[in-house]
Amino acid sequence: MGFSIFLKLLVWKFKRILKTNKGFKKFLMGHECRIVIKTKDGKKGKRFIFENGGFSSDNALGDYDAAMIWSDAKTAFRSMKEGEDGIKRALQNHQVSIDGQVHSFTWFGAALKFVTT
Repeated sequence: MGFSIFLKLLVWKFKRILKTNKGFKKFLMGHECRIVIKTKDGKKGKRFIFENGGFSSDNALGDYDAAMIWSDAKTAFRSMKEGEDGIKRALQNHQVSIDGQVHSFTWFGAALKFVTT
């Protein structure tokens, strides 16, 4: 339950900051990607879509440029709630894997800093 709510909160934060932060709007310009954050079983997750200087999201978990695939929802929620350190620890413990284009995922990490700081 916490993982799904966390992802919905991220969507809300991206939409809000797009309306209020000119720096974020500029950051989005010229970069398009689709990032998925999901559980390994594919039952929970969200796709974050950045295109044409805008943001949207949906539940199409199989179509992405990069994906963060978590072993389970509980681990995902706990680790992502801790931020960068929690995600790094999950990577080291093989509780999350990254699939797809690394540069898209790295870019997404920079986008996350707009909504988490």
